[in-house]
Amino acid sequence: MATSRELKELLRPLLARRADLAFVRRTLFFQPFTHYLRGVEFTTSRFLNASRGFSFAHQLYNGQNSVDFDGGPGQHRYMMKLDWKDNLERASSELCEEMERRALPPIEPIVDYVEHQKVPEYIGGTDVRAPIRVFVAALGDCTVGAFDDAESKLAEVERYLPKYSASSATEEHRYHGYPLWRMAYLLRTLRTARSEALPLLHDWEAFAVKSSKLTKYWKPTPFPCEL
Repeated sequence: MATSRELKELLRPLLARRADLAFVRRTLFFQPFTHYLRGVEFTTSRFLNASRGFSFAHQLYNGQNSVDFDGGPGQHRYMMKLDWKDNLERASSELCEEMERRALPPIEPIVDYVEHQKVPEYIGGTDVRAPIRVFVAALGDCTVGAFDDAESKLAEVERYLPKYSASSATEEHRYHGYPLWRMAYLLRTLRTARSEALPLLHDWEAFAVKSSKLTKYWKPTPFPCEL
């Protein structure tokens, strides 16, 4: 299993020629990033000796305190060869080429929700009615000013999951670790103080970036409907 330091050394040629890329811990990503963190996460496993890489696009303004590397069917996945240490130059060349030609191109354009919708394999899950996908869509609606659509989507989830209703959401749920409570909090905001919806998303984005300790690579920007 390649360590973070070993991975960075293997990726050094790519990082040297691509100023738009950075590598932190076990994550290769585009920088500076705005509303989406896009890149490749190299996972660890007790059961595999080979390092695996997963391309991802994480919607930062969902208030989650960690990056979600999961995607849906079609998400790019890569496994390093078990004998990569036998020829480091070859391993580096193969890894850099895989990242630059196949892993990164599909996710590079995902800088906002409009582009995110074009590549559903990086939204996560398989059922468009799943709450996590509804949350992605509702958040995206807010960024383009479609607040009625966002409220309607979240209200549908509230109908079949009444435990997580907007009326039950409190300030304690603003940064709650369970996304259904953040969904309820956003729905409450849309119903009672709609003008605070975009400031909430900006706050969630800042919270996510700081929690991931990636602030130096982040460029805060307005949402499309604020331009």
